[in-house]
Amino acid sequence: MNRLDLILRAGQDGQTIGIPVGPDASRYIAEVICTAIDQEFVARGGAAGCAVLRHVDDVWIGANSHAEAEAALYKYREAIRAFELDINETKTHIYSESFRFSDSWPSDVASRIEFALASPPRRVSERLRAALEHAFALTVAGGDDGILKYTLRYLDKSNLPAAQWEVVEPFLKRAAVHYGHTIDFVARIIVWRHLAKRDLDIQAWGSILAALLDRHGRLGNDGEVCWALYAALRLGIPIPLSVASEISKNCGAISIVALLSAAQIGLVDQAIFGETENLIIAEDASGPYWPLFLEWRVRGWPEGIFLVPRNTLIEELIGQNISIFDATQLPSVFRDLDEDEFGDVEHAIEERSSYDDEGDEDDNEEEDEIEVDF
Repeated sequence: MNRLDLILRAGQDGQTIGIPVGPDASRYIAEVICTAIDQEFVARGGAAGCAVLRHVDDVWIGANSHAEAEAALYKYREAIRAFELDINETKTHIYSESFRFSDSWPSDVASRIEFALASPPRRVSERLRAALEHAFALTVAGGDDGILKYTLRYLDKSNLPAAQWEVVEPFLKRAAVHYGHTIDFVARIIVWRHLAKRDLDIQAWGSILAALLDRHGRLGNDGEVCWALYAALRLGIPIPLSVASEISKNCGAISIVALLSAAQIGLVDQAIFGETENLIIAEDASGPYWPLFLEWRVRGWPEGIFLVPRNTLIEELIGQNISIFDATQLPSVFRDLDEDEFGDVEHAIEERSSYDDEGDEDDNEEEDEIEVDF
């Protein structure tokens, strides 16, 4: 564990701030640690007479009584403290058998969309709008953007972005503008529409994406910025220099790599290279900007004459001409297809196993429940 901690700190400018959020490598590391905690919990007798379920870092323990639930929780606390971690007490609760284990909104949203699809043709659009408005209202009331992401995936699986674009497109715009965490699904869908149908209103989406990049760039929201840049790259949307400057100042290395990739193909004023160089002139490739140093040298971007990696591994990668970012990469659903086959692609969002995907409702449990999040 000490060696693993050293590796993680080396990738985070020497800081001990947990594992990086997002990379697949973090998921493997988290699973290794959580599995070790599971084994420690079992060794302490915590699982005796209990039903235990863990999904990533969320743990549910079913016990036959409140007292047994308290005893199991005590042993779980001790198990994770053995790894110098702790439970998130604000998210830890003991529930009685009357607790509703799952939300009803997935079935609610799905049934309303299915009702719209089963309606007479002249009523489909009207009822679909009502179903999407209901999903948006649930999101606003509950503050849970997972509802919108579930709805977007359900729309995609139902082929509605193809059949009901005039209804779906306004919903996509509202979702992206008001709930930034939906931008990854929205970006996939609009890029798919452009490549498969060639009828996307790029001018309208250009204004929306520029506004999103401006807002999230100022806030340093890398996830939202990366996905909006992905859409801009695929749709050929220009990015104002003022917006690009905010991204360069406030965001991380991968966001900046994507931004400079846009500049390389003429979507951003070339002055952004000089501005970015001035911002990171005191950095080197041993810190968090190593992807930027790597791409800058490998791809021969302008300026950068004062950017010295000072990192043997990165120098070796540069010498081998290894790049980690490909701005021309097609979305997953179009991989290995010829361009004349793009119109046959029915879905925008690839099938995958993700910790963020919303699932269907689970059966209710009839035991005392502990929900643990750490």
